[in-house]
Amino acid sequence: MEPLDRDTAKKLYKHYRKNRDGIRNCPEMASICLICESIHIVPMEGNPYKLVCRNCGFAFFRYQCSACGATIDGRDPKNPPCETCGLRVCTCGACDCPT
Repeated sequence: MEPLDRDTAKKLYKHYRKNRDGIRNCPEMASICLICESIHIVPMEGNPYKLVCRNCGFAFFRYQCSACGATIDGRDPKNPPCETCGLRVCTCGACDCPT
């Protein structure tokens, strides 16, 4: 995916900062921090499920569901935490619990 231009990033940030519903369906949001608006997001070392903002350190879950392939984003209210393992539950109801 190409880097986002500043205007597009700002519009997406404003939209999803107010309403996080559906953030999982917007691929561009993988590269925008909802805390500081930075576009400097990188994979978290040692954790394939998380991304981290290099600017403010905010980390969030964003990965593909192993059951259905949908994107899971921990910032989206439709992807709540699993009570067993702490990962996020997909909208299909599956979790990647290691147990």
